[in-house]
Amino acid sequence: MKYVLFLVAAPIVAHTLYFLPTKFKLGLGETLVFSIHNGDSFPSSDEAVSPERLLDCRLISNGGVTPVTDFRVLGRATHAVVKMERAGSHWLAVRSRPNMLALGPEKFESYLKEEGLEWAVEWRKKHNEGLKPGRERYRKHAKSLIVADTPSDGWRAPVGLDLEFIPESDPAALKPGSNLPVQLLWRGKPAANIRVERAWAAGGKHNMEIVGRTGADGRIAVPVDKAGRWRIHGVAIERAAQSAEADWESYWATLTFEVN
Repeated sequence: MKYVLFLVAAPIVAHTLYFLPTKFKLGLGETLVFSIHNGDSFPSSDEAVSPERLLDCRLISNGGVTPVTDFRVLGRATHAVVKMERAGSHWLAVRSRPNMLALGPEKFESYLKEEGLEWAVEWRKKHNEGLKPGRERYRKHAKSLIVADTPSDGWRAPVGLDLEFIPESDPAALKPGSNLPVQLLWRGKPAANIRVERAWAAGGKHNMEIVGRTGADGRIAVPVDKAGRWRIHGVAIERAAQSAEADWESYWATLTFEVN
């Protein structure tokens, strides 16, 4: 497998991949227009993702799967369209091709702390890696809930991403002031002690804040206190099995939805 090695500063590393549809609810037969953003200033995108790095982009419902393969880079985002041919609740899902990066020791430690991965910082210190550059292979995963015509229970099913937020109530049915209970799965198993961040945007305003950490069962309740567009985000990391290529493997996950 081919990788590109990036020698970059910490803010570039922390870019979060996520979907931003123009509309989260459409009529049957309408065309969904969406962007794939890569950035930390929700809902803005700091840089476009090369279409070559996007894998298995698809629209998933109880009635079937529609692949999305035609992407266009416009400005700082990557764009695509897909027709809503089936009624109900759909998942828009994508994963990125694995890629490599390397950072100097201080920048790597700063990045780990920024994403709530302090245990990896302590591991590096304990194993005399604190003064060594960090070599990491990373994968990013995104999903977004889209409703065509009338909602269905299509939101319940996982889509099989390596790291994936599974809602335990319908995000499209949320009202401002409620909570969204989610379970974070890592290769299909509960991901414990992963820091979760929420981001919100509406009417030209936006903010981001840390919600907390997943429990031993991978569950956490995300407060949804306003109407608007929402994104939740988490990162898991582990030691890489093939140390000749990388010392660490990270997995990123986002979920976007809208509250009316």
